[in-house]
Amino acid sequence: MHEDKEIKERILTKAEEIFLQFGFSKVKMEEVAAGLGISKKTLYKFFPSKENLIREIILSRQCVVENYINKIWEDENLDFVAKLKSMMDYLSQQSSRVRGPLMDDIRKCIPDVWNEIHDFKKIKSLEKAKGLFELGVKNGAFRSDIGQDIVILMFTVVAEAILNPEVLSQIPFTGEQAIETILKVIFEGILTEEGRAKYISINSAEIKVEHVQLNNLQPSIYR
Repeated sequence: MHEDKEIKERILTKAEEIFLQFGFSKVKMEEVAAGLGISKKTLYKFFPSKENLIREIILSRQCVVENYINKIWEDENLDFVAKLKSMMDYLSQQSSRVRGPLMDDIRKCIPDVWNEIHDFKKIKSLEKAKGLFELGVKNGAFRSDIGQDIVILMFTVVAEAILNPEVLSQIPFTGEQAIETILKVIFEGILTEEGRAKYISINSAEIKVEHVQLNNLQPSIYR
């Protein structure tokens, strides 16, 4: 039983390496078996099809990612900002691993698996993003006057769109670089200190004008 577990883990590790390099559609099960030095019969004993194999690889990777994120989240030695940075760095690294034809292959050849990946990322990112935002506000790292749902939606929608294989193929950035840029804009802003000061000044002036106009429109009894 222990030997079977070791063989299965070895298959998953090697197959993931092969799929990441060559994609899903071009790889044959006999090539996976040859890369492992085992027979096709042994490979099919553990994984009855190539689709079953890729599903197991993805499930295994999702478990690794989730466990690592939970470990960071529960680490009492890290303050909020350190947790946030560690989690984002790790997710960026994971995104950069999946380069080449694999994800686009999965999207085209096995859309059910692609949808499962998409749903997993959406549910987990929304779940963690909400918890992070609430903790950030509580710890004074995030502003409390900005709508939580808008910030979370902005991050997840933009990240999902940019990490689409078709979009990534059109821009000179890796998945890791794309995520880093998104986070930099969200957490550090796009404006310089000078630009931010001017924006705040203009925005404050506009709010005052709107307030005055609103008061002028009200009947005198309400003033």
